[in-house]
Amino acid sequence: MLITCTSCGTQAKIPSSKEGAKVKCPSCGHIYVARPRGAKGASQDPTKMYIIGGAVVAMILLVIVASNTSDDPPYVAPVEEEKPKETEVYVDPMSWDGPLVGLARQLQEAASTADEARLLTRLDARSALEYTPPVAEGEEPAAAEAGAEAAPNWESLDELGRIQWASDYVAAVMTPGPEGAVAAWKPYDGSVVSLEDGIAVVHLRVQARDMSLKLDDRWTRWVLKNLDGESGADDRWRWIRAERYLSPEELAAMGRRGRRKAEKKTLSDGSVVYESELRTIPYDLGMPAEEQQRLTALIDRFVEDVDAPPRETRVIREQVIEAGKPIVPGLLTKMASIVDQMPSRPDQDEDDRIRLNFLHEALRDITGHETTFVVSEAMGGTQERIKSGLKQWFAWYDRKYKRFDGLEEAGDPLMDDPDFAPKTKEEMREYNRALREQMEEERSRKNG
Repeated sequence: MLITCTSCGTQAKIPSSKEGAKVKCPSCGHIYVARPRGAKGASQDPTKMYIIGGAVVAMILLVIVASNTSDDPPYVAPVEEEKPKETEVYVDPMSWDGPLVGLARQLQEAASTADEARLLTRLDARSALEYTPPVAEGEEPAAAEAGAEAAPNWESLDELGRIQWASDYVAAVMTPGPEGAVAAWKPYDGSVVSLEDGIAVVHLRVQARDMSLKLDDRWTRWVLKNLDGESGADDRWRWIRAERYLSPEELAAMGRRGRRKAEKKTLSDGSVVYESELRTIPYDLGMPAEEQQRLTALIDRFVEDVDAPPRETRVIREQVIEAGKPIVPGLLTKMASIVDQMPSRPDQDEDDRIRLNFLHEALRDITGHETTFVVSEAMGGTQERIKSGLKQWFAWYDRKYKRFDGLEEAGDPLMDDPDFAPKTKEEMREYNRALREQMEEERSRKNG
């Protein structure tokens, strides 16, 4: 029953059994008799109304007097409080907290923990094989790299071939180390940058999981596809591509930082050479991510089993040599990584020396360049000599890689001999030519 305080107008609900009872208003404390809201007498006779009104007043006075002598407190009508309505927090489906970025983050974590089963479960292998990235306005489609294997046709693969292709595709995503596009990187920001026709492109801002490497943050791009089309449910999304994304700012920075200035050094035996610092060298700008992954995987296969039969090693070596100039940055980076780890694993010293020799000979066959690099301890292959030889390879990269066209090198007196002194007019012309080219390259690098 709904009643209203006769003093302040506060409404309250009480049981119907309390009708006519004395109640106390919880708001103002006024005591009044509980009557239903809008209750009227049975007769409209004014005389009777006055009599009834007087009787009611008299009864109220008697009740008040009686209440003053009673030990029971007046009944307080409860007031029902309105519960605040719960409001749902809006989540932008394109943001970091949205379902698509959430899936990309889960896949990134699966790659870092080598959770191959999860990656395979959420992979749409056929779409991944057939996916062709859209070409941005003003860009040209990426040309096929020399030596790159043509992608197989899905229909041409039998069931075992499809399983193997998917497994290799996932393995590339789980590639450890800084050269991998996914596994060694932890996301901390990101969003959906495009969503059209059931294809979503997610960019994750990532940092190296191993902070001791002191690597710059970068971007990882995940391409997701909905199996039901554009309006499919969240659980119907699958991934079809995972790769490093190079922003325009990174591309510009890589162009400026790709090369270093080589310095002239005198070794302990008195020989004078050019050396550059060891570091991770990125692949050439514009190289597709899948080609980078293919070359990196080829290098890993080349050096992973030093006890493999010569016939197997020779086949892989031929593929490395055939890759030519584009694989050189990966070979140098791999050598630097091995040399950096050698002091911490002496039990692998002999195998590491064999791996370094494989890589050194491949570089020599690709470029035609010679350094003082020696790995055999019997021939003086100390840690200093190994590191110096590798630094000479990096100096070759900084000084000659840009102009290297994959053909046999022509003699370059300024580049090849730090102590070269021209003796004839022809040598002087060659010296001046090389000097001008070097100055132009340094000027271009400074202005870059």
